[in-house]
Amino acid sequence: MNHLIKLAAGAFLFLTACGNDNTIVLYQVSDPQFGFYAKNADFVYETGTFTKAAEAINATSPDAVIYTGDIVHDHKDSLQWEGFFGIASTINPEIRQLSLPGNHDVYGKEGRVDLTYWEKYIGADRFSEKIGNVRLIGIDSNLYKYVEGSEADLEQKAWLEGELAKGKKGEMTLVLAHHPFFLKSADEPEEYFNIKPETRSYYTDLFRKAGVKAVICGHKHDNYVTADGEIPYITTSATGKPLGAAPSGVRVFVCEKGNLYHAYFALDEIPGSRAELIEAVKGLGGPAAVKRPLFF
Repeated sequence: MNHLIKLAAGAFLFLTACGNDNTIVLYQVSDPQFGFYAKNADFVYETGTFTKAAEAINATSPDAVIYTGDIVHDHKDSLQWEGFFGIASTINPEIRQLSLPGNHDVYGKEGRVDLTYWEKYIGADRFSEKIGNVRLIGIDSNLYKYVEGSEADLEQKAWLEGELAKGKKGEMTLVLAHHPFFLKSADEPEEYFNIKPETRSYYTDLFRKAGVKAVICGHKHDNYVTADGEIPYITTSATGKPLGAAPSGVRVFVCEKGNLYHAYFALDEIPGSRAELIEAVKGLGGPAAVKRPLFF
């Protein structure tokens, strides 16, 4: 039995257990990246930050936690994986945990993607889950970043198109991935932290036609919020080591009456209850971090 099954055991029966107020609350935990801070010498820093995140998750009872990649820094290091799972397993099993691979979780470069260790420790590299009226679709961005046109990439594209087609009136569809499609503008050139424009166009067109509410990514270890037309493209900083102005933290999404609200929180500034968290994210109160453009 792999760790994904261990963490999710029992959770399938409770997908909406926390959402009994008709509001869906989601945590995005991106790039906890055990081992990054100390360059694989240890993962003391990441243990501290992810422990704080897990404690906040348990205190605020979201409906799901989504890990948008780079769970570990060295995908072959079993101790890094075990460090992550040791903390993730303390999260209330009624809270669904969903995971996507980042480039550090697999061998993702130089024209190939090796999912061996991801499949060993996690399992599937994508997901499609419905929580209340919110449809969460997670995809493996390593496939179109590093091996576009491969059998695996084409299979995922067909799967994605099929999952997006299942969307119904009144539902909110959120797409999640590790690599941002773009950081500032849909026409920006390719670099390490985004994907090439030709590939990007396929996905942005697909998301527009499918009526996707938002596209949510990680990888950059900093915060960027932009849009393609009416669709926000949200890049979230790291729960582990940050590389920009935002401190280690999480992004929280509140889905309510067809509206999507979100805010980035430093780990020490997450409100102490679900109700307080919802209020803070919606901008009605809460810590100053909610209203600081720097952390948006």
